[in-house]
Amino acid sequence: MLFDSEARRVEGYGAQLPQRADAAADCLDEMHRLVCASGLRVGAVVGRAESEVTAEDRSFWPAFKDAAWFPALPDGAGAMLGSGCIGRESLSLTLGGKSMLGTGVERPVELKGLTCVAIDARRWMLSGMVPEAGAAYLDLKRAAKGSVEKYMENAAEGDPVVAGIESAGLGFRRVYELLAASQILDSHVLGSHMIACGAALLKSPTLAQRLADSMGVSLTLSTELEPGYRGSALWALERIGAIADLGVLPASIVNLDTK
Repeated sequence: MLFDSEARRVEGYGAQLPQRADAAADCLDEMHRLVCASGLRVGAVVGRAESEVTAEDRSFWPAFKDAAWFPALPDGAGAMLGSGCIGRESLSLTLGGKSMLGTGVERPVELKGLTCVAIDARRWMLSGMVPEAGAAYLDLKRAAKGSVEKYMENAAEGDPVVAGIESAGLGFRRVYELLAASQILDSHVLGSHMIACGAALLKSPTLAQRLADSMGVSLTLSTELEPGYRGSALWALERIGAIADLGVLPASIVNLDTK
């Protein structure tokens, strides 16, 4: 079970969440109702640390009584793991509100221009943010007024909106070069094994291709609809011993080629 403590809707159901008389609206209320109706039990919850769960919480939500509780993953880590990048044999690219390029490593690393954050006791995420990419995508969505894919397909030569996307590709390229120079990555990863994920790229293969071309690196597109949630789920399943390793359930992908 995955939840956002600030949410007011359950993704995929579209029903307003009920408000408890003794607390602010919490989407665990609605999730608990759905779990009880299904006859299932909860093995793990990602989004609230064990230390934050009270005895009152457990009594209020009986289906969560024996669940393991884990804090939310660091920003970008869920999407990285869920898209199929579970170690330094690949890279993960995300375009959107948090535009970044990163990889998984087995130990903390300090490198100028990159950030390394702990995911758990045996893996870290080494990454670089590309804030201009998120801004460029917002400009593209405003200009498209509907289908980003159609806009990208019909854009004229020299379109300033598309130029912004190409500039964002150069930003990703700079982060890629920092990662390459670190010698953290296996040599066979350089120039390949870069997984792009997120709704923005999944809905517009032309946009993903334009980014790949401006970076000069082949992209593999993750076709997972919710890579962030998927990554959190896999991580929780591994933590409770339901799966041996994140890699036992490979992500769905499709290859893109540079021009």
